[in-house]
Amino acid sequence: MNTPTPHTPEWRRDGSEIVWTQFYGPWLVEARCPVHAPFNGPSELSIKLNVGGPDKAEIMRLMDQALETDGIPASLLRQIPLAEIKAGARATLAKQEDRAMNEPYPVPARCRTEEDYTLLVAELARMRATGTTAPQGELAGRLGIGKATMSERIKRSKELGLWDGQRLTEKASVILTQWHQDQEGN
Repeated sequence: MNTPTPHTPEWRRDGSEIVWTQFYGPWLVEARCPVHAPFNGPSELSIKLNVGGPDKAEIMRLMDQALETDGIPASLLRQIPLAEIKAGARATLAKQEDRAMNEPYPVPARCRTEEDYTLLVAELARMRATGTTAPQGELAGRLGIGKATMSERIKRSKELGLWDGQRLTEKASVILTQWHQDQEGN
């Protein structure tokens, strides 16, 4: 049985992400959450064999456990407390000084660059996450543009590979992370 190593998992900062780790026998479970993402939960969950160190008896014990399971066991997947991880991520992100989910992204009146379009879709995602029921219409009104213009901008964001219709793409996340880093530097 892969029981959690007795300790309270804590979140740690790793660059632009917060990371949760827990050992289950020979397995290391890690959840990563981007600090500047327009959502609060993990974007990555990994499980890997984690056997090593100076204690040969402990290495042998952990290897025996890993060999018994013939790879990652289904029972381990059922043990991962995803709801607790998400709640912990929300609480940790809320404490981050640079995390301001209620502060709107500065979407420019005209979108010209990929960064402009990224800010647009990041703001739409932020508005959805904060419970806005009609984010496109509300953002169009805030920018002083028509709904058709907003639709065209969203379409262009998809063409640029920044938006998949529901969330930011990896490309947009990279641009947004860089934008946040630039803001922190100023």
